[in-house]
Amino acid sequence: MRLRISLFISLVLSSTILFSGPSWCASESILNPTESLVSLPYLGHVAIENSPEKAGTTIYKKDKAFSGYSIYTSYEGLDVFANLIDMDGRLVHRWVRNPQDSTLRWKQAIPFPDGSIFLTNEQRPVGWELVDANSHSIITYDIPRHSAHHAAYWLKEGGFLGLTSNTIRIRSQGLRFKAYDNSLVWVSSEGAILKMISLSKLFREDGGYQEKLKEAHDYLKDYQRKSSQDKAKRPIFDFFHSNTIVRLEWDIPGVLKKGAWLVTVRNLNRIIVVDPVKEEIIWQWGENIISHPHDASFLKGGKILLFDNGVSKHFSRVIVVDIRSKQIVWQYGQKPGQEFFTAERGSVQRLPNGNTLINESNKGRAFEVMDSGEVVWEWYADFRTQGQNKGKRRVVGRIERLPYNFFEGVEFNYGVIKR
Repeated sequence: MRLRISLFISLVLSSTILFSGPSWCASESILNPTESLVSLPYLGHVAIENSPEKAGTTIYKKDKAFSGYSIYTSYEGLDVFANLIDMDGRLVHRWVRNPQDSTLRWKQAIPFPDGSIFLTNEQRPVGWELVDANSHSIITYDIPRHSAHHAAYWLKEGGFLGLTSNTIRIRSQGLRFKAYDNSLVWVSSEGAILKMISLSKLFREDGGYQEKLKEAHDYLKDYQRKSSQDKAKRPIFDFFHSNTIVRLEWDIPGVLKKGAWLVTVRNLNRIIVVDPVKEEIIWQWGENIISHPHDASFLKGGKILLFDNGVSKHFSRVIVVDIRSKQIVWQYGQKPGQEFFTAERGSVQRLPNGNTLINESNKGRAFEVMDSGEVVWEWYADFRTQGQNKGKRRVVGRIERLPYNFFEGVEFNYGVIKR
């Protein structure tokens, strides 16, 4: 039975509506012979190092890499799925979207030991969804007039932190225009909205945000002079485009307390820390240093790891920032031989052995580096075989490495792969 929770904001922020709908079985789609290992030659294929046709795992140094499964999302047109691969690039398990839900895009998949995954969709009517190991929808969450945005953070006590996008009207010096606002939301597992904080309110007095408003005002003022332009086609401005939210799970003495929220705000080139009780920004960094960042996360020792897309400089890097000093203490992507770039998306994960997993999303490439910068694992996504982008490599939305013993008693739909 599929349970859908629609989240309504009331004065007490707790009203919910629950109703059930038909479930969907994905077994036939997953195990269709046309999607077998035979017809997916990239799985386990080790390509010639300098070939433009690279696919699958091209580098794997077993004695240095953190070995496990990798789960990644891909969303292009009607082809939306999450794949689980082993270190050799062989497909172990696949979750697929209900083909009837043609508007949904799986931007992020958070896995659980029982094989279920918690998904963030960027298109309504479904905001967030939990599906089981066979892609059956278990429960969905939705906030009316808001779309889920990019990523969520599952709380160990249940429920999640999420990001939403909705359209607001702004008045500036006699002009009115539309813009996308982002909100930080805290939702219980039962679907109650426990907190909702608007970024437009958090940044109301911020100089960078005010500059964005001025740019929008000047653009529209010039737009109005061109009488031939259709006013109905005015742009909707995107000032924030936040893409990651995580919770601090420990105290950083003298700096931040457990429970603070870390948010990556792409279009303001910031990472910010928000006090959810006071509803205010208590720490921020990045303006004039990073360009269109993604996927910031807390590290032990009072540090933050993030993916700097480097759009203004046309090269990406992964950096570690010390929260106290606000200085970059480690980075990858600056030295010869480390070059990589994705103008959009991008993700990064610090692994248990200290290595770093980097996702060059638009090029469909993921790789693991040691602290020294040595690449110890590299993998390329396959090429699309149909549709408008036939022949082009798949985009990898996000990727995460899991220990081999992460799953408990899950019957993988492509079989257990030897480690």
